[in-house]
Amino acid sequence: MKNLIFISLILIGIVSCDKEESNNVGVIIKGRISQSSAKSSGSKSDPALPLSDATKLFVVNLNNGRLISEFIDITDGAFSANAKMGTATALVFLGANNTYIGTLSTQGLNLLPLGNLEDGENTAIDLADLTLNGTSVIPSHDPFGNEIIISDDEINRLKEIDGFFESLAKNIDANNDGKPDVLDNRQLFIKTRFGVKAANWGLNNTPALLSDIDMTNIDYMIELQGEDGFSMPNQISLSGPAGNPYNDISTYFINPDGNGGFYSGIRRSGYGALFEKGVYSIDIDGYACTMEYSNDKAGQNQIFVLPTLHTDNDGKVVTITLEYKLPDGTSVDPVNILTDVMIQFSDANMNQFYTSPYLKNEGADLSGCTCVSGVYSFKPDAPIDISVLDKVLISYNDLLGNTYSIEWRK
Repeated sequence: MKNLIFISLILIGIVSCDKEESNNVGVIIKGRISQSSAKSSGSKSDPALPLSDATKLFVVNLNNGRLISEFIDITDGAFSANAKMGTATALVFLGANNTYIGTLSTQGLNLLPLGNLEDGENTAIDLADLTLNGTSVIPSHDPFGNEIIISDDEINRLKEIDGFFESLAKNIDANNDGKPDVLDNRQLFIKTRFGVKAANWGLNNTPALLSDIDMTNIDYMIELQGEDGFSMPNQISLSGPAGNPYNDISTYFINPDGNGGFYSGIRRSGYGALFEKGVYSIDIDGYACTMEYSNDKAGQNQIFVLPTLHTDNDGKVVTITLEYKLPDGTSVDPVNILTDVMIQFSDANMNQFYTSPYLKNEGADLSGCTCVSGVYSFKPDAPIDISVLDKVLISYNDLLGNTYSIEWRK
């Protein structure tokens, strides 16, 4: 049964593009390299290149579990990029030959959560002068608490393991041919899936309970996504990490993503076995590449989504309400934690008979997907017969693209 947690998720694709200029829509993010940034801080983690050598900005947007990347030219030390409200955006600075220099960092967080913005989708963020400290690109203007509305607790919850975005930059050229894979529509994205078992969903006046979730029993899987330059693979193998490889890795499934690419699940034997940070070798029908995997701290952005089904006089579901709680039971606004939520119903034979559209945070951009606004309550187009309902699967994507699934039972 636990396998359905992953197989039953709606198709997730990768959308990537190579642009030399922004499209001037959505949230505007701009900045300039300080004239005093010719050298970095002198710390042990200094990169090979100073910030003044940055020629490209690798703009990483993570939305609905998808990696959406864009290259922006840095001209005379300045840049202007665009992002969509409701996503997470990271700015990775690259030098010649796409050499990694550093990632924008403010208050120790290497991404900009764009869920709760001062001026909504019309927000403009001017980072002002940028300087380099190790591999952290520090803005003289901090958007947190200004253009981006976020609390200290939310910032601390979002802090991901060091090196996540550096790994993304290294993975630009996974096949090691000297040019970004996106130019051949063969960009790959490596992420993590988490699966959690729960007991009873809520029904009408009886809510779902946090105590019904087994928070100690979490299943993990690497997910590898490939763009539409790949044909549907027959075989994918992954080995590693380099220097200390596992002997129990296997490919669990390979599926088309609905956009011309694929997504696959790769796991180790044993429920809950983790993959550690490191470099992994991947073979996709003879297409050889290497990728760095960084999401080795499981459940760092974990929250729990508790569903309650509300029925009409015929016992059919007319509304579904969702609660969001931290592992300690504290209720939380998910706007700076996740990008979307999905609800699926299955019968005892694991046949899905209902899948909701993506539920996105209030105010998030809904273009380009089958989405609805609002993550606290959902009303289906028509009442849903739940006479055969055996399982409710709640899945969501966090701001780093990782997928979490909670399986609620009858």
